[in-house]
Amino acid sequence: MKNVLPIFEFYISSMYHLLRGVSDYAGEHDWHLGIISTRFELPRNWSGDGILTHLTRSPQLMKFLNAHADIPIVSFNPPMGQCDFPYAMVSDDNDEIGRIAARYFLTMGDVHCCWYGGHLGRYDAFAAELAKNNRQTQIIISPKNMHSLPWDEISQKLVAQLKKLPLPCAVFCENDSWARELLEAALAGGFRVPGEIAIMGVDNEALICNSSSIPISSIDSRPRRIGYEGAALLDRLMNGEPFPDAPVLVPPVPVPVVRKSTDILATGNPTVAKAIEFMRKNHTANISVADIARTVCISDSGLRKLMNRKIGTSPCQLLQDMRLETACRLLRETDMKVESVAVQAGFGDAQRLHELFRHALKTTPARFRLESKG
Repeated sequence: MKNVLPIFEFYISSMYHLLRGVSDYAGEHDWHLGIISTRFELPRNWSGDGILTHLTRSPQLMKFLNAHADIPIVSFNPPMGQCDFPYAMVSDDNDEIGRIAARYFLTMGDVHCCWYGGHLGRYDAFAAELAKNNRQTQIIISPKNMHSLPWDEISQKLVAQLKKLPLPCAVFCENDSWARELLEAALAGGFRVPGEIAIMGVDNEALICNSSSIPISSIDSRPRRIGYEGAALLDRLMNGEPFPDAPVLVPPVPVPVVRKSTDILATGNPTVAKAIEFMRKNHTANISVADIARTVCISDSGLRKLMNRKIGTSPCQLLQDMRLETACRLLRETDMKVESVAVQAGFGDAQRLHELFRHALKTTPARFRLESKG
């Protein structure tokens, strides 16, 4: 039995899901997990086979890891400072998360796009994807020393910035907590959400996203899968495999979990708007690009060119994204068989659904359901 030590800081709820993924793997492979939080003193005389952690600036943690540099160490984030010991890394794909948000905002048409957060990887990819489509990104600056300020003062500072934005605007937030903060400020400022300000977060934390009168759309970063893959990598290292040359990135769900906070269609082109609306209402049926083009009285090729120019994606890709979003929702929220999910989502049969999940998520529909329902 392998003895593995996870050392986490449980300051955000996604850590819980990450640990669930580690626990899934441990249960399947007969590991013993010693659960330690860096809120407490680390053990002085621990010995084991491997360590899973987040690399922080904690001197206590760095001293502990240096003392155990002879066993494999896997981190779920890059180091915040210099590390003198070897480690491997498994994390979410922040660049892809940023691109997903940008691509979704582009389908909303002529809205002003903004960022609220501090995660530069997600912001850089978000802004770059928008720039490819000749769209600029404005940054909403978080109040200085916000963790020491009362909420009403933070809200006032955010409202002052929101009032300077051209409307309608869509705001991509670093995570769901940031999105909830911005939502509360927008409502306090009298803005219509999503009519004037649309808001999207990251992590799909159900408790945060669904606890407001306006549920928050979010990108599912799959923290439970990240935990599972981190444990799997540690197992390979403990079995003598070499450290990987680059971080192992776990792909997010490639379409957002859409809730009321972004439920708006504000495209400035009536043909594109009508095409997207037709797809939203009929994507689970057996429709084709030809059917969509016929509905908006344009040729197939004309529709492809128009949508690529206006929203940066093709009708075929957008149709597949809508079907994938529906399949993921059914897997999360129902106990329907995978074959039935495939039919209900518009894929026709389970084989196509399995192929798409293997390609986009590197997993199976059944495994995704396990990750999402825990």
